[in-house]
Amino acid sequence: MSALLAEIVMVVHGAMLVFFVVGGFLAWKWPKLIWLHLLIGLWNITIVLVDFPCPVTAVEKHLRRDAGQVPYEGGYIKHYVDGTVYPAGHTWLAEIIGFALVVISYIGFTWIMLRRRRRRRASVTPA
Repeated sequence: MSALLAEIVMVVHGAMLVFFVVGGFLAWKWPKLIWLHLLIGLWNITIVLVDFPCPVTAVEKHLRRDAGQVPYEGGYIKHYVDGTVYPAGHTWLAEIIGFALVVISYIGFTWIMLRRRRRRRASVTPA
């Protein structure tokens, strides 16, 4: 059971990372997602800036130990993503691109929300 749970944690962790990169863009269509994205964004910024070990990685490794598996060394990104999604050793560049995409998505989100608000006001205002 621990091995299955470790796999589930690994997949959810990966989904959180993907959502971090694209979630701001998804909020353009589904604006309420922005709150979840802000939470995950703050989580990621904190982990990167403070160089704090991710608790989700710790949970996965604990479950792997419980299952009799040898947990990987280092963090989730280094183990699963570095050298697979982008060239090995370029995590710093991937972080810059990821955070830049978040900023771009938030600029777009703000612009779209302002346009929607203006349209609503224009449609409510009598001619």
